[in-house]
Amino acid sequence: MGRRLRQRGRAGGRQCGDSVSNGVPTRLAGEQRTRPDYLGTDILRRNWNYRSIGLLVYGPKIDSSYFYICAFSVVAMSGGALSGMVAAWVLPDHHLSRKSATAVKLAASLVVLLTSLVLALMLSAANSSFSVNAGIVKKLGSDLIHLDHVLRVYGPEANGARADLRAYATWKNEELFSASPVPTTTNRATADLLDKLLDSILSLAPADRRQTALVAQAQTITANIYAGRWLLWENPGTTVPIQFLFVLIGWLFLIFLSFGLFAPVNATVVTSFFLTSLAVMGAILMILELGDPMHQSLVRISSEPMRIALAEIGRP
Repeated sequence: MGRRLRQRGRAGGRQCGDSVSNGVPTRLAGEQRTRPDYLGTDILRRNWNYRSIGLLVYGPKIDSSYFYICAFSVVAMSGGALSGMVAAWVLPDHHLSRKSATAVKLAASLVVLLTSLVLALMLSAANSSFSVNAGIVKKLGSDLIHLDHVLRVYGPEANGARADLRAYATWKNEELFSASPVPTTTNRATADLLDKLLDSILSLAPADRRQTALVAQAQTITANIYAGRWLLWENPGTTVPIQFLFVLIGWLFLIFLSFGLFAPVNATVVTSFFLTSLAVMGAILMILELGDPMHQSLVRISSEPMRIALAEIGRP
């Protein structure tokens, strides 16, 4: 009986125009729930969806030169192991004696130690390059937010400069984190927008000491934005010399050649050599990707700082 009364009560509430959720009326029938969009989140959400769709269609992808280098490294290591196995069948028995195996393993251990040390140093250098560029992007996002705050505090006279700031931030985000393989904006176009922003700041006419201090602060922040822009623009690409990378692949060929020379010939050994070559290839790929973090590929710097900056400077 109690359950029926509760059901009738809910039905009566719905007929009267109330929507009941867990016994609490939320809104009347025909009333639409509205919420002011102070941060422009609806526009950003739509742009973010478009960007996600673009990333699914266009990438991320491996650069063709990186792909060729990684494929060459796998072929070199696997070929070295197979060459060692073939050489074991051709060489006389006294070349494969225990003393010969000891001497070859000692020489190979030296190359293994040298290769592992160089791989670790190269991976550390590439990771440092990635961290530095990520820090530049974060600093750029924070400078954009800081500059917008200073211009907002200055007053309505700086609305034109704030509009130029929003235009520059939008184009810079598209330049750095474009969803398409070919960005719709160029470095020259974003540079012109930054110059226009600086002109808007310099054209402000302070009326008192407070606005004078704000203009000086805005000029300092703009100078920091210029510095960050040039640091990103001067990014030379991968920090690993390609010639040295091929020398490293040559060392790996010698290592796998020594492995195959004294290894039994069966499917398990061949498979283990191939999987090991893939593992080393993964390290080489990470070195190339981390060393060029601004390139549109598998490993890229997060666009979250710029997205947060766009959301913040988009509010009135």
